[in-house]
Amino acid sequence: MDKIFNADAAADLKVRQNGAPAFYAAGLSYRFDGEKDDIVNGMNFEIEAGSFVSIVGPNGAGKSTVLNIMLGYNKNYGGRLEFFGKELSSCRPDELALKRAYIPQQSEEGLRLNAYEYLKLANASPLNTKDRDIDEILEKFNISHLKNHDISLMSGGEARLTQLAFALLRKPEALLLDEPVSYLDYKNQQVFFNILKKEHESRKITVVSILHDLDLAAYYSDKIMLVNDGRLLKFAPPVEVLNYKTLGSVFFAGASSLAAAQSEMQRESGRGNIHVICGGGSGEKIILKLLELNFNVTCGVLNAGDSDWRFCRANGAAMVEEEPYRPITPENYIKNIEYIKKSRAVVVCAFPLGGGNLANLKFIDEINETGPPEIICAGGNFNELDFTGGAALEYLDKIKKRAAVFNSMDEFAALIQKIN
Repeated sequence: MDKIFNADAAADLKVRQNGAPAFYAAGLSYRFDGEKDDIVNGMNFEIEAGSFVSIVGPNGAGKSTVLNIMLGYNKNYGGRLEFFGKELSSCRPDELALKRAYIPQQSEEGLRLNAYEYLKLANASPLNTKDRDIDEILEKFNISHLKNHDISLMSGGEARLTQLAFALLRKPEALLLDEPVSYLDYKNQQVFFNILKKEHESRKITVVSILHDLDLAAYYSDKIMLVNDGRLLKFAPPVEVLNYKTLGSVFFAGASSLAAAQSEMQRESGRGNIHVICGGGSGEKIILKLLELNFNVTCGVLNAGDSDWRFCRANGAAMVEEEPYRPITPENYIKNIEYIKKSRAVVVCAFPLGGGNLANLKFIDEINETGPPEIICAGGNFNELDFTGGAALEYLDKIKKRAAVFNSMDEFAALIQKIN
């Protein structure tokens, strides 16, 4: 794969170097050694310095390969890729190390160092990482109490924040992340990205992150890169990318066969239907347990791209789907109520509630005061999950007055086993 250069490109390069973008790609392609076909095909994009960009797409789309090229790990690429105005393949490792930092999918949970020892290694020499800088960033992230804690003993959320502190102590101009919150619950996902967004804005650094959750991508990104089959399908603000017209051929292919599989499951299920109201990954363990117990599971309303939406599709659970980053429409509200009224029980998980999905709780006003369906609701404090100014809490109070409440998966399993 030969590099592509011409007179127009040279003139374009001179103009851009005065205010160089963080990344500039022209005809970017890549293939693995020994393969005949490119896994990245002719991508063209420009990521402005100081912007926040998410890369989204289905599994196997080429997202990680693109990120690895941008990190400088795969230098035998075709076309052009400039990093702050310089061809990336010509950048020395020490140049890249000074300008960019990286947070991979894996955390440092197994590392047998405490947070202070780990953070001292953020730069080439521990002497270059000042104790006052460590104390300042730990305090800013509200994790000062973890300074002398072993990384291996931290929770997933704590370890991820420590990893973010490590990356930022290097004072990079660009921070690249590969699905940094895939294994965190919604609360810790939100904590991580709220801190990252604040640091991005205050430090004016460029952030490029692979994300699976389209809601997170929509909320935090300036622009989104939609990748599929090694091609860049769309690179634009969230509102232009996260819609059925753009996402349809990428995320909804095979929907009819999936629906047929779901119908077959419904016919074969021996214990009836349980409807799960969830979001942000809160429903995964619940849905899995119900399937293990041979219940048919339906869910809704879920925005396309949500973690629970992906889990439902992967496990053949029927659901009411809404467009990404869109409020629940009256049509989908009615469909959801129909699912609920046909169910033996409805399970309300602890999930984030805003104006867009508040309608999921309004079923309580639509069903009879005495069952069916029975109601099972997650316990705990929903205050931190309520972004409606208290409207969600009012509905939750109504729900809990009629519901059997669980505070652990064991309690949930005991309650659901009582469903006859």
